[in-house]
Amino acid sequence: MGTQISEKLPPAIDFPQPRRRAFHFQPVVPDESPQTRIQRSQAIPSRLSSETIAIIPRTDFTSPAHQHVPIFCHRVLSPQEFRRRLWHMTPGLLPLLLWVIPHTDPWGWILWSVVLGLTLMTATVMLRRFSKIARPGEDHGYDAVLAYAVVVLATLWLFPGREEIGMMTLAILAFGDGSATLLGLKFGERKLPWNGCKSWVGLSAFVAMGTLAGALMFWGEFRPGVDFRLALGVSFLASLTAGLVESFPSLRNDNLRVGIAAAGTGAIAHFLLIPS
Repeated sequence: MGTQISEKLPPAIDFPQPRRRAFHFQPVVPDESPQTRIQRSQAIPSRLSSETIAIIPRTDFTSPAHQHVPIFCHRVLSPQEFRRRLWHMTPGLLPLLLWVIPHTDPWGWILWSVVLGLTLMTATVMLRRFSKIARPGEDHGYDAVLAYAVVVLATLWLFPGREEIGMMTLAILAFGDGSATLLGLKFGERKLPWNGCKSWVGLSAFVAMGTLAGALMFWGEFRPGVDFRLALGVSFLASLTAGLVESFPSLRNDNLRVGIAAAGTGAIAHFLLIPS
């Protein structure tokens, strides 16, 4: 009777599984071309793959972990992006409503209550419908919507009796930024050297439309009155600064920084160009 020899196997070793990442990108080594390297993202849903590209920034933002974080931008003017632009421009009509409401500067508590109520209502509607206009990587839209409202309300609060600065800031955010995306996506063939997502057409549209809309709202809100040419000068400087700030790559929604740039430059230009 043969003897059975049992071979003792070594214990199995459980190797830790690597943590899954939400996005999988190969590191991109910048070439000598002035244009930003562009590659298509594997994380973009198929329904958006024909409309969305991932821009790999050349700039090292704050840490090595951010070197290859993609910035999503739209290659074509999709219906979803067009609806987003309409929503973005809608709050810019608020100053026109104030034209038919008799009021003085600084605003009284009744007018402040009306403005706060309209702001709260508009922000609530936008947040509830944000999923229909969200871009890839956006979840809830709090940063976009709340930054939009906060920067305008903060400008109105910081400059009592000079509410035209806040109305101008709102118009530049609404119509300058909105026009930059619409016209840039439609006609922007030549891209900016420092941002492959933005174009010269978009930047020009931002400055032009922001200047016109901002000057109109500034002029309409100014008490007791101001020469429209001075309003154009203030609005142009604010729109130019905000447009340049908006043109640089960013990992976050740009409403806050664009609004701060417009309000800050507009306030300085206001006090320098228009005697009190």
